[in-house]
Parts: sequence; C-alpha cells; structure tokens
Amino acid sequence: MAEATDLSAEVTRAGLLRRLGGMLYDSMILIAIWMITLFALVALNNGNAVTGFGLQSLLFLETFFFFAWFWREDGQTVGMMAWRMRVVSNNGTPLTLTQITTRFAGACLSAICLGLGYLWILVDPERRSWGDIMSDSRVVVEPKKKA
Repeated sequence: MAEATDLSAEVTRAGLLRRLGGMLYDSMILIAIWMITLFALVALNNGNAVTGFGLQSLLFLETFFFFAWFWREDGQTVGMMAWRMRVVSNNGTPLTLTQITTRFAGACLSAICLGLGYLWILVDPERRSWGDIMSDSRVVVEPKKKA
C-alpha cells in the first residue's frame, strides 16, 4: 500500500503531456488484455466472432478493474510508474474505492466529451482533470529516485 504523500509541502502536479504519456503506456497494456479476452472468447465460441453488449460490458469491467487495482494498490498504473506519477487523495492518502469509482467515471466522461476533461488540466491552476475534481484527488509527479 502506498504511503501518504505530504501535500502540505509543495508538490509538482502532473501536466497534460506527462499524463498522456502514461495513458499511452496503459492503453497498450489494456489492448493486450482485451486481445487475450477476445481470443479466449472466440476459442470458447467454436471460432465464431463474439459481439454485443455482453462483450462491451466485459471489456469495460476489465478496464475498470485494471485501473481500480493499480490505483488502490499503489496509486500508480504501469504507465504512471514509467512517467513518475502517483494519484493520491487531496489529503495525501491512497484513494478509497468510492474515489476510484468516481475518478473512473470522470475519465469516462472526459473521453465521451472528446478529451475535454483532460484539456481542463491546461486551464485549471492546480492542473486537475475532471476526474481529479470529481474524486477529490490529484496526480503528482514523483521525485527522481537517487542512485
């Protein structure tokens, strides 16, 4: 479990480009997970294509659980680790399940609005996306590890 980050001290908040880099990494992992799921479902369906609301729901749930597990476990997805970011509550503690669910809903809303929720980072003085604002959380830049 992640330790609380002292947000009373000045921390660097992650900007849009850093977040997009992390999203790109996470997207590649999610696509691989979805492909494995689809290959398994096609194999179980005698080689026939699998489509419909059930499939979409399954892929959506896989996406939610991917983010929920990483955010709850350590506050970082693989993409966030690579780009030295961590998501924390505004008080510096790890996210609760309610915050995780709200944050994911904010990310979905941002995607539905063609990324406007992420572009909000450019105008918000605290560099918060809609998901950050809705879930009372923020994405901070982790300091470089000393060798």
